[in-house]
Order: sequence, then C-alpha cells, then structure tokens
Amino acid sequence: MTKNEENPQPEVDVVGAGVLLRQARQEKGLTQVEVARQLNLRLAVIESIDGEHNGAGVEPTFLRGYVKAYAKLVGLNEATVLAAFDKQNGPFTYGTAPMQSFSKKTRQQANDTWLKRISWLVLVGLIASLVFWWWQDNQNRSAISNDVRQSELERPELTPSGEPAPTLPASNEASLAESEQGDAQSSTPSAAPLTAPEQEAVDQHVLDALAPDENTEQIAQEAVDRADATATSDANPELITLSFTGDCWIQVTDSTGKVLSSGVKKANQSLELEGKPPFSMVLGVPQAANVVYMNKSIDLSAFKAGRTARLTVPKPD
Repeated sequence: MTKNEENPQPEVDVVGAGVLLRQARQEKGLTQVEVARQLNLRLAVIESIDGEHNGAGVEPTFLRGYVKAYAKLVGLNEATVLAAFDKQNGPFTYGTAPMQSFSKKTRQQANDTWLKRISWLVLVGLIASLVFWWWQDNQNRSAISNDVRQSELERPELTPSGEPAPTLPASNEASLAESEQGDAQSSTPSAAPLTAPEQEAVDQHVLDALAPDENTEQIAQEAVDRADATATSDANPELITLSFTGDCWIQVTDSTGKVLSSGVKKANQSLELEGKPPFSMVLGVPQAANVVYMNKSIDLSAFKAGRTARLTVPKPD
C-alpha cells in the first residue's frame, strides 16, 4: 500500500455560490421577490441562482453577471462568490455565446430610410409640378383676359343692323350733298307745263347729252386710276388695318420685332395697327380676316381653309 492509500484525505464539500447568496439574503431578511425587484430580474433567475441550477435558461455569461450583482446587493465579496460559482459550474468558456446579429435589422432600417427619402422626393416633386401648372395657368388666363379687354376697347361702333358704321371721306360727302341737292332741284315742278313740240325738243337734248362719247370709257378709267393713286399717296405706310367676319387668332409683328397684336379676335372686330413695315402676320383662320394696307385689300384667297396663313405685308421685292 502506498502512503496516500494509508492516509486518505477527507473530501471537502464545495460551498456553491447559491448557498452563499441564499444565506446572506436570509440574514438580511430579504425574500427572492424583493431581490428580483431590486435587481430588475425575473423571479425564476433568482430561484435558479439560489438552487444552484440554471432552470431559467440563461446563458452562463449573463448568469455570472447576475450572481455578481446579487452578491453586491446582499453584501458579500464579489470575487469570492464568483470563484465559488466558477468551481461549481466547471470550466465555462465565458463570452463564447453566439451574439445576436443585428445586421438584418440594420439593413432593413437602412432600406426603410431610403424608401422614406424617395417617397418625400416624389411628393415634393409632385407639389412643385402642381404649383408650376397653377402659376402657368394663371398667366395664360391673364393674357387671354388682357387680349379680350383690348379687343373690346378697339371694337368699332356698330349700326342697328350689327355692322360697323361706314365712314365717308369729305369729298364723297360733298358729292353726295350735291347729288341730293340736284335731285331735289330736278324733283321741283316747273312753273308752267311745256307744249308737245317743246317737250320733244327737251327730250332730244337730254338724249344727246346722255349719249356715250367715244372717250367716255377712257376718261372714266383715268379717273379711277387717279383716285387710286391719290388714295395710295394719302395712305400711311406704317398703318395696317384688319377686320374679321369670324373668330380668328392672329399675331402681327413689325420689322423691329415688336408684337403689335396677338390673341383671339372676334367677329365684327377691326384693328388699326401702326408700326415699322414690313409686317409679319400669322392668321389662324385667314378666311375670316380682311387685311388692308395702303388702302388696298390683301388677297388671302391663296391660303386653304383650315391652314394657318403666314405672310409679310408688303411683299418684299
């Protein structure tokens, strides 16, 4: 027999951390419920520590920290209690418990943040588009109202039949007055009736006076040419006149680029525009427009119905 076998050493019971903590708790007069409340732990964790078993299913790393806090609460040496806990539970590899990964949660939060930012950008863009559309619509309405107001101011006086009142030159008024005076004199009855031979002589004289002369047609043509030349010479080259028989959109610009008129013109409306020739014109419905320049009407029959007319008045040589 060996020396060790002759003098066997008695086995010493290892006092666990749970026993030390339970005894200290009872000496302080604390219950498990009170300890759990002060440490903000579940009652099952305190019961597991006192019973020296892990019935609460807590990881050893966290359970060791609870034991340390428990020892501090009941006034025991923390190092002594932790040494007893380590001896009782064997060689634990603390800190090897798998740590919970928050990568998925972080990734989800990042995705949610980007979605929120994109949603806000889309909303801001939509609001900006609505504000721009509202502003542009108001601008168009104000421009149309100004055109209508200008057209109403420029609308000529109408006769009871609905047509513009004609204006006659002074020479035409004088000739009309003379013709009316002559008609009045011719309608005045003579003081004494004529005899048959006298009446025949008068009729013959009238027929001779009314007989066409060889140069009558030529004289009349010369008179018309002189009237046209006079009218053309008296006309203002910087003035152009437009009248309308129906609704027509127009834009008239002079040679300096100044817009003399633009917008929708109504039926029976006329305009007198003054600027530097030549005039560039755009007519939406040329069949409803009548353009007069230098007392001469511009021929618009070459433009087809339904097509916008673009022309320059006067035409360049």
